[in-house]
Amino acid sequence: MITFKDFSYRFAGASFDALQHVDLHIGRGEFVVITGPSGCGKSTLALALGGYLFSQYDGEASGSVIVAGHDVQRTPVYDIAEIVGLVQQNPEAQFCTLTVLDEIAFGLENRCLPPAEIRERIDWALDVVGASHLLDRELATLSGGEQQKVAIAAMIAARPEVLIFDEPTSNLDPPATEEIFEVIEGIRTRADITVIVIEHKIAYLARFAPRLIRMEAGRVVFDGPMRPAPPDWSLPAPGFHMPIPAESAPLVRVDGLVAGYGGADVLRGVSLTVHPGELVMIMGDNGSGKTTLLHTLCGLHRPRAGSIEVLGHDPARTPPSALAREVGVVFQNAEHQLFAPTVWEEAVFAPRNFGLLDGAVEARTRHLLHRCGLAGRLDDHPYRLSYGQKRRLNLISVLAYRPKLLLLDEILIGQDATNATFLMALLYDHIQGGGAVIMVNHNPEIAARYASRLVFLREGRVLTDGPVAQGFDRLVKQGLGVYAPPGWACEAAS
Repeated sequence: MITFKDFSYRFAGASFDALQHVDLHIGRGEFVVITGPSGCGKSTLALALGGYLFSQYDGEASGSVIVAGHDVQRTPVYDIAEIVGLVQQNPEAQFCTLTVLDEIAFGLENRCLPPAEIRERIDWALDVVGASHLLDRELATLSGGEQQKVAIAAMIAARPEVLIFDEPTSNLDPPATEEIFEVIEGIRTRADITVIVIEHKIAYLARFAPRLIRMEAGRVVFDGPMRPAPPDWSLPAPGFHMPIPAESAPLVRVDGLVAGYGGADVLRGVSLTVHPGELVMIMGDNGSGKTTLLHTLCGLHRPRAGSIEVLGHDPARTPPSALAREVGVVFQNAEHQLFAPTVWEEAVFAPRNFGLLDGAVEARTRHLLHRCGLAGRLDDHPYRLSYGQKRRLNLISVLAYRPKLLLLDEILIGQDATNATFLMALLYDHIQGGGAVIMVNHNPEIAARYASRLVFLREGRVLTDGPVAQGFDRLVKQGLGVYAPPGWACEAAS
């Protein structure tokens, strides 16, 4: 079905090959998982398979890519699109319309399918991903996880012969992650299609016994059956422990917060207190209000009821530009806060904007860029970075001016285990300096290893708030063990 023959690719202006001498043969109906460090070429490989690398990007290629007998480099992308469906890492990057219904219908209408068949496929695709209730929603009102489900539904509705999923569960909660992988395997077995999943969460996929391909620096370094628990690629031990917060005045006070959109409440009576030295992990279902909470804390969303105090300010009455000097925000979508033409300019954008850029800040920023592997990319445009690299740049651009409070929305999307550990080490340094972090996260192992507190939201309410171990125990007792780290149910029972 797919053949890469000695294929290499270098983006225009780059100093290195994104893919180097790739040789791969993938048969019809195979289930293949591709993993590897952030920036190793996984997404570039997917773009090559879909033909987008040759129609939408400038660069130099050598070797060949053949899909279902077609030379992808010489075949129009609209013809390849009949064979290959690509669900991208960032769902917004592939949306073409404004509503869920229109988005899933868009590709089917372009294929001139009969209206009755279009509606049947829309209903089928939304049912497959568990998102039938989203049919009449506007895309802009969906959470990141809900957007991801819609992007998957839009692609599977076209029923291609090859389906590529680029980190399809990066924004999804654990139940939805398991559900989506079950869906992917079910589609493959029923439709006899080739499925390629680019993913860091490979433990979820082991039970399907897929073929595993590992990449490093643009090369394939492993190709074989997936082992149940690859020890070399599991989350490393942190090497440090988050400090116990000292008794001090809280940085954040929230009491009875109610917030929402349109006529619906998303947060329903949320109360929260955060002190210096805390790393508070916010977990919960997709759509439970995690992002809305962060946006309300930084003044981007006005509450309907309740009181909020952040560093002595009421965010609803303080200009966000003033609050931003003390409150650093990293949004869920990496591209939503990339403003500058180069990596370096992006890294110093905020301190320069606040009038804080001096020699010490420049030196600290260069040190951070070096630590996260971007020292050689300072003159590149941020959009040339991988998604995981963009997320690291997002965080560095905020850490550069040392705000007291960090509000982080899924910063670990696109990060391999090593880079996830590195980012948590940066947060540890921030907390050591007397700051605090409120972090939305779906990875329970990260929470267990690093957080000082766990706050779990369900349907807009706080289900649990307290020490992490107690929080996971409570989730297990309430039948929500899927949100706890693997094996936690056994520990709780014992």
